[in-house]
Amino acid sequence: MMLDVRRWVGLREIGGVGAALLAGALSGCASPGPPKSPTLNLPGEVTKLTAVRRGTQVDLTFGLPQKNTDKLPLKGDHVTASFCRAVDAGKCLPVAGVKAVEFALGTNGQAAVAELKDSLPVELATGVARVLAYRVELFNAVGKTAGFSDAVYAAGGAAPAAVEGLAAQGSRLGVVVSWKPVAGDGSVVALRREELAPKPVEARGKTKDSAVVWLGAEGEAARNDAGMMLDTSAAEGEPYRYIAERRRTVQLGGRALEMKSDASVGVVYVLHDVYPPPVPTDLSGAAFADASGKAAVDLIWQPVEDAELSGYNVYRDGKKLNGEPVRLPAFHDVVPGAGRYRYSVTAVDAKGNESAAVMTVVEAGS
Repeated sequence: MMLDVRRWVGLREIGGVGAALLAGALSGCASPGPPKSPTLNLPGEVTKLTAVRRGTQVDLTFGLPQKNTDKLPLKGDHVTASFCRAVDAGKCLPVAGVKAVEFALGTNGQAAVAELKDSLPVELATGVARVLAYRVELFNAVGKTAGFSDAVYAAGGAAPAAVEGLAAQGSRLGVVVSWKPVAGDGSVVALRREELAPKPVEARGKTKDSAVVWLGAEGEAARNDAGMMLDTSAAEGEPYRYIAERRRTVQLGGRALEMKSDASVGVVYVLHDVYPPPVPTDLSGAAFADASGKAAVDLIWQPVEDAELSGYNVYRDGKKLNGEPVRLPAFHDVVPGAGRYRYSVTAVDAKGNESAAVMTVVEAGS
């Protein structure tokens, strides 16, 4: 740094304080500090890496990093991902014929989710169960990488067979979904129910089902393959698609690893409430003369347990005796005169669905 001699002389005349300040300034100019090394912009680690075995394939799902290994924003708009596979205690090696895949990075702080697929060769998709270990590697735009991720594990060997013969039919309790059962393979069946006309999330409310629901293995797990499951939460008039898969867990190397079958063929069903309540039981009648001397019959029966029950209809010789449904499981009838009368009682719900009848015959005197 050059300094005008005349200014230096002038500062000397100002005094020692000014000279000291200038000396400090000159000293600062001469010490810029050590330069920082440039970042290599190596992609950071993947997040939430999972491996799911389904049929003859393993699906690897993971989140892409937003920052590089220097904790700075990752430059560029994409990364390239590949994986290696280890069998049992072997080395993690690239899979023959599988190419690296390019993925776009997330925007506005939202991490993108990526997926890689490993189609297993016959020797790993059949036979006894084996441990498969996977590691994912990310490359930046110029092909540089920070190395492989930690391992995640899946099971090799024969996976459960796909569910066959899936069918659906309605009942008063919900949708009955059935399939061809398989005994002895140690698997449970899970049902995926999809709304075909989904509502906005805010329209469903806090207690309503989401657009996709798993029934069975992720709720009350089936202890064996019964070939049937009841969906009690299906809404009336809503179109649903049901898809089934088998799941089996194996213990390998101290790990519980799940195998899933390929998805079944889907079946579409709409539940309509056309199913009557249960039939009343234990109908009995007692004949007597009432206070005015007229012949009468008192009827009683066992009540029906049904959340949508509206009441009961009572018939004498085929003629309906009540207007509105009878609320209680009892009825008093003044008969036309002495004779033999056939009574029947049915249950009816709020939508007018009427059950079959329970019947009895009563001899009434005059």
